[in-house]
Amino acid sequence: MGVRRTTSVGLLAVVALMAASLTLSSAAFASTGHFRYSHGEPLNDLRVTPGVTFHVGVATICRSGYSTSVRDVPESEKSQVYAEYGITHRTTGQYEIDHLISLELGGSNAIGNLWPELNDHPHGYLNSKDILENRLHALLCTGKVSLRSAQTLIASNWVTTYHRFLGAWPKANAVPPTATTTTTPVATTTQVGGVHITSLISSVAPGGHESLTVHSKKPNDSCTLAVTLPSGRHSTESGLGTTTANESGDATWTWLIGSTTGAGTAHVSVSCSAGSAAGTFTIT
Repeated sequence: MGVRRTTSVGLLAVVALMAASLTLSSAAFASTGHFRYSHGEPLNDLRVTPGVTFHVGVATICRSGYSTSVRDVPESEKSQVYAEYGITHRTTGQYEIDHLISLELGGSNAIGNLWPELNDHPHGYLNSKDILENRLHALLCTGKVSLRSAQTLIASNWVTTYHRFLGAWPKANAVPPTATTTTTPVATTTQVGGVHITSLISSVAPGGHESLTVHSKKPNDSCTLAVTLPSGRHSTESGLGTTTANESGDATWTWLIGSTTGAGTAHVSVSCSAGSAAGTFTIT
C-alpha cells in the first residue's frame, strides 16, 4: 500500500487536473501505482488512473442498456491493471477491476480508467462505490448534477464524494436478504419474489441520512419505497417514493432522518413489479 495522504490539501488542484485529463489517452499515464487514502479507504493513483471517458452525452448514457452495450474489459487488461499497482498476490474476491468513472457516468474501458478496487462489502452485495455510482447516475439523468462534475468528483476522490451525496458510510452494514435477529441493533430484511435489499444502514441518528439499495431480477424495474417511522407516521422526506432501477436491476434511495424524529425501529417497504422487500433499521 502507498503512503497515506490527506484529502483536503490541494483538492482544488486535483480537481483542476482531473478536468484537464479525463479524455486523454491512458498511455500517457503508464507508471507504478500507489494507493492514496481517504477516511481509511484506498483511492486510485491519479498518475496511473486519472479517469478516461468516452465522448458521449447525457442522453446516451441515460438510455436503458447503455452500460451493458459498451462494457469490454478483457482479462489481459485486468492483469495489466493489477501489475500497474504492484499487486502480485490476492485472495479470491479481495479486489475487483473497477471503472473509476463508471460506464453509467460515461467512463471508458481504457486502462487509464481502470483500477483495483478493494471489495468493502461481502460477496454478492454492492460496494460503497457502486452505491455512489447509482446515486450520481440518477442525479445526472434528472438534471441535478452535470456530467463533467460527476466525472471529475468520482475520479478525484470518490470517498469524499460519497460523504457529500450520501452522508453516512455503509461499510459493514450490507445485509443478506433474509431475516436477522441479534441482541444489538442491526438492519433486518425479508423478501417476496425477485426483489431483495442489498444495502441498508442499520443505525442512523436524527439529522443523518439513511440509504437503501435493492436488487430486482428485472432490469429497469419500477420500484417504490415507503418508510414508517417509530411513531407510526409515514415519512414524507424528499428522496422516497418511486424510482427506476438501472439496467442491472439496482435501485437506490437516500433520505434525511429529521432532527426531531423519535428513537426506535423504523420500517422500510419496497414494491417493484418483480416482487417486494421489507426491512427495519434503528433510529438512535
